[in-house]
Amino acid sequence: MTTFNERELVALVQASLPYDTRLFQQLITPYLPILKGYCVKLLKHQPDAEDVVQETIIKVLAHLKNFKWAVSFKAWLFKIAHNECINKIRDRRWDTIEHNDEYLENIIDDDNSHEDFGTALSLLMVNLSFADRNIMLLRYRTGLEFQEIADICHLNISAVKMRHKRVVDFLQQRLKQ
Repeated sequence: MTTFNERELVALVQASLPYDTRLFQQLITPYLPILKGYCVKLLKHQPDAEDVVQETIIKVLAHLKNFKWAVSFKAWLFKIAHNECINKIRDRRWDTIEHNDEYLENIIDDDNSHEDFGTALSLLMVNLSFADRNIMLLRYRTGLEFQEIADICHLNISAVKMRHKRVVDFLQQRLKQ
């Protein structure tokens, strides 16, 4: 299989849709694990996260023809996922998630579940506000830059950096205890 850089692949996919989805699969597949992880962490519910990932892929497929390089494809993809997560949260507002064992199991990474540090960090992340948790997930789970996070969250870059710093300080302080 020939490998392309992201710009070339997006251009090829835009030209081949809707008749050929093989290149679309090649474009989207590398992002699926990180996209799913982001949605699971943000929504704190595996089935909802899977629904959101599916809706995100459908929206990307439907709107890829109109994609412009104002932001990277990755940032655009996560912006759609972010909006879908917000929609899912709005849809389930009436269903408040209590802090129970099942809830905590969905929060903690499988990779970190056996490590005290990872478990403690995951439990602390649960207590963050939606906005703060979102910034941390976008930064560390998806590797987005502060400007891209600011665009996704509709905040200015200084607000994102300040929230990030406050959360890092909070987490460092709590982990020392």
